[in-house]
Amino acid sequence: MKRTRLFSLFAAILMAALSTAGAAAVGSYQDKSIPIGSSSEVLMVGEIEPTVMSVTVPSYVPFHISRSIAGENKVVSPRITMTSHSSVPVRVDVVYTKVDLGGLKGTTWGSSQNVGSNQVAIGFQAETIANQMPTSLEQTKWLLANTDQSLNIANLNPYGSSVLYVTGTLGAAVPEDSSFTVTPTFVVSKA
Repeated sequence: MKRTRLFSLFAAILMAALSTAGAAAVGSYQDKSIPIGSSSEVLMVGEIEPTVMSVTVPSYVPFHISRSIAGENKVVSPRITMTSHSSVPVRVDVVYTKVDLGGLKGTTWGSSQNVGSNQVAIGFQAETIANQMPTSLEQTKWLLANTDQSLNIANLNPYGSSVLYVTGTLGAAVPEDSSFTVTPTFVVSKA
């Protein structure tokens, strides 16, 4: 009988010790005060995120727009190469485009290839044939003027690159002897 009581007492002590240890483990995730002059262990869990997401984009792109250019695309632009310096896939979006048509009196901005006689529309198109400017406007991603926009321009693999061209069109009444500026704001984020 003494052995049974001793065994029961031992089992109760063991259960109390285990529940205290479990409570201490759970307590490590909760707030606790550390008195002055004492020490305590704190569990910290980290997650690795890329600290640098970088894409090189030209800061100035001259382009020419003329009704006399053959095909739907009335723009001639240089190749725009975007290069990722990130170790993770990234996406490049245009979030805003500032458009100044001050040099084109009476001209307004269009948002697709279907422009009115006094409208101009510009966008980006990915290169499909190496070193060849697109002639069609089918794949153009159109820029909206002076308004917020969320337009995905490119998705880049780690350390990858993408080539774009400026594409666009203009109406029959848009003057061809002036210039205008288009300033898109690009945002790079993790894909």
